[in-house]
Amino acid sequence: MTLDWDKLRVFYHVAKAQSFNRASHDLNIAQSALSRSVQLLEHLLKVQLFNRVPKGLVLTKEGEILLEKVEEMVSSLEDAKSAIQEEFLEPRGALKVATTVALASLWLVEIIPGFLKKYPGIELDIIGHDEKLDIKTREADVSIRPFIQDQQNLTQDYLFSCFLQLYASPEYLKEHGVPRTVSDLNNHHIITFGESTIRPYTDIDWPLRVGAKPNNMRKPYISINSSRGASRLAELGLGIVALSKEFPGIKEMNLVNILPEIQGPTIDLYYVYPLALKSSKRVQVLKEYLIQSIPIEHKNVTLI
Repeated sequence: MTLDWDKLRVFYHVAKAQSFNRASHDLNIAQSALSRSVQLLEHLLKVQLFNRVPKGLVLTKEGEILLEKVEEMVSSLEDAKSAIQEEFLEPRGALKVATTVALASLWLVEIIPGFLKKYPGIELDIIGHDEKLDIKTREADVSIRPFIQDQQNLTQDYLFSCFLQLYASPEYLKEHGVPRTVSDLNNHHIITFGESTIRPYTDIDWPLRVGAKPNNMRKPYISINSSRGASRLAELGLGIVALSKEFPGIKEMNLVNILPEIQGPTIDLYYVYPLALKSSKRVQVLKEYLIQSIPIEHKNVTLI
C-alpha cells in the first residue's frame, strides 16, 4: 500500500489545527476537499484517524501514531531543504522566526530592516504569537522566548533580559497626578493584558498586584492582547502600562517612566533552534545580528 504524500500533508495540517475550518484557512483549500482527503486516507489505512467533537477534531490512538510519524517526515523534509539552501555561499532561503506579539511588534520590527539590507537573500517569516510554536516539528525554525525546560534537542542561546517598568503619558499624569508610592496605583488606571489572554510569561499582570493587599488585586482599566496597542493607549492618556525599557523606540514614545524604583519581572530571552540547524548560516547570522543590535549595557546581564 502506497500512501500519497499530499494526503499525509493534509492530515498533518488538519491534526495540528484540530479543525477542518482552520486547516482550510491555513492551506487555502476548501473544507470539503480536506474532508475527502482524510476520508480516503482513513479508507486506505482501514482505521479512523479523528473523532468528531462539537469544538472540532480529536485524534484517535491510531491518529496519534500516524501524526508522530508524519511529524518526523516533515522535520526530515525541512532539514533536507535547509541543507540544500546552505550550499549557497551567501546565506539565503526561508527562515521562520517565532516570538511573542510584544517582541515582534516592539523589538524585531526595529531591527529587521537592517538585517534584510545586509542579507537580501534571506526570506524572513516573522510569526508573532503568544502560544509556543513547536520548533521540533519545524512550525518555526527559530524561537525567541524565555528558556524552554526539558528540551535536550534544542540549542538555547541567551540573548538579553527585559526589565519591565511602568509608564504613562504626560497628559495622563497631568490629569490624574503622578503616583509617588506603589500604593498610589490603587487610584490609577492600569492597562494590562488581562486574565483571559494567552500568557507569554508567567507574571504578565504584575501591575495589578504590586503593592496591593493580598486578595485585593486591582482591576484593569483596559485589557488588550497587544503590547503595541497597550503602549498606544497609554500614549493617548488612558492609563499606566508596563513595558520593557530595552525595547527600541520606547524613547520616542510619548511616555514617562513612573515609580522607577519599582522593578517588575525580569524576563530572560533566548534564541532557540533545533540542533539540526546548528550549522545553518541563516540561523547563525540572524543570531549574530540580533546580539550585535542589543545595547552593550544589556548584553552581559546577570541572570536571576
